Amino acid sequence: MTTRSSISRLRCTASVLALSAAATFAAAVQPAVAQTAVYGGGSTLVSLAMRQAMDCYNAQTVTNDGYSFSSAFNAAGPTPGLLPGTPDGANCSQLSALGTVGLYAAVGSGAGQRAFITNDSKQLLRGSAPSLSLPAVPPVFLESSVPALATYPYARVDFGAGDSPLPNTLTATALTNFSSTSNWQNLTSIAASNASSATTYNAAAFGAAIQLPLIEAPVAVVVNTNNSPTATWTINSAGTAGTPGSAIQLSTAQLCAIFSGEVRDWSSTAAIAALDNAGQARVQTFMDDNTGNGGAAQAYVSNSLPIQVAFRSDGSGTSFILTNFLANSCPQLDVDGSHNYAKIFTGVGVTFSSTVVTLNDQVTGTTTTTTIAAKTNASAANLPSTTFANLIANIKAVKGVDVSTGAGGWLAGNGTGEVADTVNSNAQDANGNYLGGRIGYVSNDFAKPYNPAASAPLSASVQNDDQRARGVYHPGDLGESFVAPTPASADNAFKSVAVPSGTTYTAWNLYAQAYVAGATLADGTVIPADGIVGNINVVGKSQLGLPILSGAYPITGTTFAYLYSCYNTTSAPTRVTDITNFLSWFYSSQDGASVLQNNGFNALNSAFVTTISSSYLTAGSGVAIADSSTQADGCSAVAAGAGAQ
Repeated sequence: MTTRSSISRLRCTASVLALSAAATFAAAVQPAVAQTAVYGGGSTLVSLAMRQAMDCYNAQTVTNDGYSFSSAFNAAGPTPGLLPGTPDGANCSQLSALGTVGLYAAVGSGAGQRAFITNDSKQLLRGSAPSLSLPAVPPVFLESSVPALATYPYARVDFGAGDSPLPNTLTATALTNFSSTSNWQNLTSIAASNASSATTYNAAAFGAAIQLPLIEAPVAVVVNTNNSPTATWTINSAGTAGTPGSAIQLSTAQLCAIFSGEVRDWSSTAAIAALDNAGQARVQTFMDDNTGNGGAAQAYVSNSLPIQVAFRSDGSGTSFILTNFLANSCPQLDVDGSHNYAKIFTGVGVTFSSTVVTLNDQVTGTTTTTTIAAKTNASAANLPSTTFANLIANIKAVKGVDVSTGAGGWLAGNGTGEVADTVNSNAQDANGNYLGGRIGYVSNDFAKPYNPAASAPLSASVQNDDQRARGVYHPGDLGESFVAPTPASADNAFKSVAVPSGTTYTAWNLYAQAYVAGATLADGTVIPADGIVGNINVVGKSQLGLPILSGAYPITGTTFAYLYSCYNTTSAPTRVTDITNFLSWFYSSQDGASVLQNNGFNALNSAFVTTISSSYLTAGSGVAIADSSTQADGCSAVAAGAGAQ
């Protein structure tokens, strides 16, 4: 008899001791008849990792999802496509199948929030009406061998997931009311009616909303450095081949210039906004960071090569994480305001009439539009946001340039997978040259080396503010490279983030943790009374948007699980136990941590895990997730028999 080795890492063991079982497991087995299921959906950032975690938890893969248990698994390698299966240590397959199958629909953070707020699984669709589609594949989102798990929509919503925080007012709009009762996964799109309707979260029935971070997530900047018919790359700032961040090294100044639409060609030698370690403007051209491997700075390409930005067209938490970095980091570079970074990257002070943004989808070959509402000298920020089109609208209003149209126009993708495919497009000209120059942003598990697909794009290393403050302006300064998107560098960004002391869902919005003058951060760092760190004033800046610690990857965020306090268990008697057991395992097991690391993410640190386990996953805490029949903990203020359906 053996038990899963992860139990040594558990802090909430009462609910997970039932996970112990006997078995020696063959690779890539298929599920037996499911006893129970946990249903979730939303964020595409965490979708591949969630599929693998659910496989690992149940010690079986869902049919044809492409993953397998193997003794060759090595999270530090990484070994994409494999799940822990070693004789000792992390080993999903030492445990026989629980019969609790996890299913996860990758539909985007916006849809994950919508489905959670409405408590309606029919909202777990990608896009918006009338252009709606099924969850992204990968990951596989159904279990085809079990009839009860082989149809869509799901039987219920157990949790939503998103990389952006829940709004302060829990209202869902653009709802979809479907008349179809057919097996939806056989359809390519579904017509919707009543798409403009809205609803508000029903706390009286569901209990208080719960918002818990799941992971520490670096968002990779991915770049296609293939040669074009007219432009050949010369990259003096590439990292070590086959490692994270190996494609190219980019400074904050370069990323701000690119995402403001100021620099739109890789051959550029234009001056860009930059900051020295005295907090003063510094003279720099776009090509100055193309150094670091012993070569002198030079233009990346000899002839014109457009920089085409691939962005998310759907409501995207990945867009939120990127724009959180841009909004907190870019304005400080623009010392005299001549580049208008404060307006472009926050939207404050921007004026524009109702603006149409063109969405050119290179994967589907379609062109659509989205309309951004008019703003007049806006006092409220529209970035960071899950809507990347807000940035495009700001650029158009401030610079008079529509970056979404014309030659070199920015390219839209619905879901992380489409953005990854757009960046690393295999399109070729008549001479067989690959068309390079595209840049975008995806979760680590969609980029090399964490993704096994040959078509997966390469990522860049990115300068952080600690490096700027020490004078590492270019790759190679002080003998340093910029920071690669890795689990360790994401963990460094999280070290200053405090575990929330409150239990409301707004208290758990980690992005709202801002620097305060005189405050002591979670890692012990003290912010001076004047708020000056590295010769800039960090007060009011998001700690995740502007990490100041050594080795921190600057474009880091999290994926939240949106959970109900109170669940109805009429149709699924073990529902609460299934949810809390899975979460206990996910947060506390070495298995789960290894799966995350193998995908380029990092598990939450022990301080977070302890608080989450003792507050939300332990009966009797007063706020723990509960069964509506008990009217205890999260159901104490909910009528008996109510709860989330």
